[in-house]
Amino acid sequence: MLNPFPIQFLALFAYFILRVTIAVCLLHLGTKHWRVRDELQHVLRLSWFPYGRLVATLLPLGELSLGLLLLAGAHTQYAALAVIAMSIKLLLLRNYFSHPSIPEKLFYFLLLGATTTLFVTGAGVPAFDLPL
Repeated sequence: MLNPFPIQFLALFAYFILRVTIAVCLLHLGTKHWRVRDELQHVLRLSWFPYGRLVATLLPLGELSLGLLLLAGAHTQYAALAVIAMSIKLLLLRNYFSHPSIPEKLFYFLLLGATTTLFVTGAGVPAFDLPL
């Protein structure tokens, strides 16, 4: 069947769009979590893991740094792998954290799928990563 929208020349930019979208989401989450990190330190403290203040500082810094790496297109697959690990962790532990700034499980499931695609395919056309 013929493609109803013959814009295959733009297919090279599909991974770029995916990468930038994930980066913007992570940057938004990172700034939001950085603003409420004093409240988050009480939420992120678990009975078997009492380091809520440390996690409330490292979570937004990690989100911001991974978002900047993805936005720049530098070390994209490493950053995607770190976001995959973060998504799996938050999918498993989301029931313990009840704060309005922490998204629902569906968000982390979609983020897991998008970053897995980015991990497998690479950065896209305008990036610092070299295709192998």
